[in-house]
Order: sequence, then C-alpha cells, then structure tokens
Amino acid sequence: MSFGINLLFKLDKLEVFNYDRVGMIGKNGSGKTTLLNILAGDLIPDTGTVKAFAERSYLKQFNNIDDIDEGENLSGGEATKILLADAFNKNSPLLFLDEPTSNLDISSIKILEKQIINYDGAVILISHDRKLLENVCTRIIDIENNEVVIYDCGYGEFAEIKRKKAERAQFLYEAYDKERKRLSEAIGVANSRAKSIKKAPKRMGNSEARLHKRSAGERAEKIEGAGKALQSRLEQLEVHEKPKKARKIGIELKDSDMGYRGKYIIEGENISITFDDKILLVDVTFRIETGSKTVIIGDNGSGKTTLIRKILARENNIKLNAKKIAYYAQNLEILDANKTILENVTYDSAFTEQEARNILGRLGIREDNVYKKVQNISGGEKVKVCFAKIFTQGSDLIILDEPTNYLDIAAAAALEEIINEYNGTILTVSHDRSFIENISDTIIEIRDKSLVSY
Repeated sequence: MSFGINLLFKLDKLEVFNYDRVGMIGKNGSGKTTLLNILAGDLIPDTGTVKAFAERSYLKQFNNIDDIDEGENLSGGEATKILLADAFNKNSPLLFLDEPTSNLDISSIKILEKQIINYDGAVILISHDRKLLENVCTRIIDIENNEVVIYDCGYGEFAEIKRKKAERAQFLYEAYDKERKRLSEAIGVANSRAKSIKKAPKRMGNSEARLHKRSAGERAEKIEGAGKALQSRLEQLEVHEKPKKARKIGIELKDSDMGYRGKYIIEGENISITFDDKILLVDVTFRIETGSKTVIIGDNGSGKTTLIRKILARENNIKLNAKKIAYYAQNLEILDANKTILENVTYDSAFTEQEARNILGRLGIREDNVYKKVQNISGGEKVKVCFAKIFTQGSDLIILDEPTNYLDIAAAAALEEIINEYNGTILTVSHDRSFIENISDTIIEIRDKSLVSY
C-alpha cells in the first residue's frame, strides 16, 4: 500500500487462524489502521489480495457516538463499552479491534482482556497498551520501516527479540566502525611511507644512485601494493549503518531557585466535590509531595479530571503552592497551528534550542521535521510537540491528563524516560498500567467517593 508516491508498507504473506490473538503495533502513521481496513475488506490495496473465509466484525478507532441511543449523554468510556459489547455480541469468527482501550478505566480494560482471551474466534487488534498486548496476544504484527513482519510469539517475547536485535545492530556497527577506522589509518600510514622514501643523495655515484633508486622503487611498490590491498579490504567491508539513538540529556527544572521547595506542593483538606449534581468526593484530605511522580486512577466518571481542574483553579480551598504550572489536557490549545514545531517548543522556553530539539528527537521528531508547521502534522505528532513544549517551560509542577492516549509504544516509552529524569513534580491521570508502573512513586485511587493513597 502506498500513500501518494511513497510506500506505506508491504506485506508478503499473513495467515490468520481460528483462535489467533494477533496484536498489531507500529509508530504513529506507520499504517496500522490502513492494514486493518484492508484485512477487513474496507480498503483495496495497491497490489495483492485478501481472502476471508469467515464473517468479520470491526470496532473502529473513531466511532460515531451519535449512532448510539442517547449517545450525547454518554462519556467516552461509556460509549466505548457499548460499542465493544455490540462487536462481541455479533460472535463473528473474526473480530477486528482498533484501539479498544480508548477512554476505558483499568477495571474495564481487565474485563476486556478476559473477553478477548475467551472469544470464540480469532481477534486482530491494534493497541498501544503494552500490558493488554502482553496479556492476550499469541502473535505480533510489527510495522516498521515500511515492512510488515509477523512474530509467532507473545508481546513479551517479541519485545525481548527487538531488544536483542537492537543490541546486535549496535554491536555490528561498532565492530564495523572500528575496523573501518583501523584500515583507513593503515592506508594513510602506507601512503605516507611510500611518499617518504628519499631520492638518492647527491654524494652518491651514478652506479650507487641507480641501485638506491631501484631498491627504493621496489620498496615503494611493495608498500603501495600493501596499501591497495588494504583499500580493497576497506571497500569490501560489509557496511553496517549506525542505529538511530537520540542523545539523552537530563531533564532538570530550569530556574529551580524560583520553584517551590516546601514539603507539599498541593494540599487539600476536608474537600468535597460535586459535578452536575453528582457527588464525586466527600470530605477527603490529600497532599502531593514536592518532587513526587503521582498518578491518579479510578473508574470512568469517578472524578479524576474534575479533581485536576479543581486543583488548577484552587477551588474548594485547595492549596496550590507551585510557582509555575504546565498542563496537558488533550485539547492541544497550547500550540500555535501557524508556527513550526520548533517555534512552538522554543517560544517562552527555559531550555536552549539544542535541548528542545533533543527532547523532540527523543519523542521521534527529528532533523528537518522540526520545521513543519503544526497545522500540517498528525494528531499523534501534535501530542508529542505538546509534551516537548511542556517539559521545556521550566515548570515546578506538570499535570498530565491521559498523556499516553494517541502515542505509539516507542513515544510512550520515551515520555516515561523524560518524566523520570525531570526533577520537578509530575501529577498524572492515567489508565495505562505499564506507564503507571514505570513512572509513579505514589498512586492515588478515587474509590467510593474517597481517596486511597499508595
């Protein structure tokens, strides 16, 4: 399949058998949904054929909630649950799911896992939820560098294979680079030695000079021959490209003397919160330690985002001690669509342009791509630009609401590294279990209108 004149991906052969649980992964824009649409019969490939021997049902990533009765009164999580139930209840022998965990809370994701595992048929799903992939998949489809590769193993084994491949690629490159440098130096030495053979001294007689010239010529020819042999070996050396690795910098809070240094950066005491006449929290007390990495979890509709908004507005007598706050709320309002990626990130930044480019690179936006206008990039790329901008503002408190939604696995892992290296306070709402495990030192659960801290 191509996009314009550019190849999106090519797939030599894929066979899906009954009771397969196939996870499809790849970076944003690699063509996962396009491939799923082709397999579902909704899209015709440029070349090749798809043969289906069973009825298919398909939960698409962006469903029309208005098609559901009373859809306008449903939250994103509630709508997703209804659409999932409809897809599973069709009992088709082949089920396609595109990002089925979107907007689901952790308990609902665990129920979904059981449904997938127990489904009476084959399931192909696209997901960035690493824990879900690890728990349900028996095979992995990986789209990378325009190639579709099938791995007959679960996600955990696949991740280990990819890690070892990366290590092997680095080893081969280092061995190649070392030998290339050794041969280049040896060729240089040989050429220098050949040029340094002196002519016969003037004090020599004619016969002595002839002998010296013949001997020098033979030595020079021998050295030049050795140099040519070395050059031939250099030309025949198997080339190994340097693996792309973003140079890491510590993401330290800039202008830290201006940041809050007390024990608690957020304090709430005897807080009660309602939303649209619904009681969410009753008489709760909580404190967020300065410098902590805290994640708020809870069921859909329990009040996670509402609590964040109350904190930001300093409502209900919540004490917010931060000097400078950065907030990611998925609406991307902090970006100027008419400016380039780099202009957006460096505007009002506490970091240098090189540091900003480094963070963008770690999130997968490199080289001339930083000069693209924001209005011309994908939704996933805009999310990455938001994070780069947020982490270069020098804030002593960063609040992130569902930051891994719409991020591919590589970008989510990069975000985890950046969060762990940042020396300010991070407060996050998330349902991504792998992300929570990898970044949190404190978890606050909203349960039964109360807060439970771990």
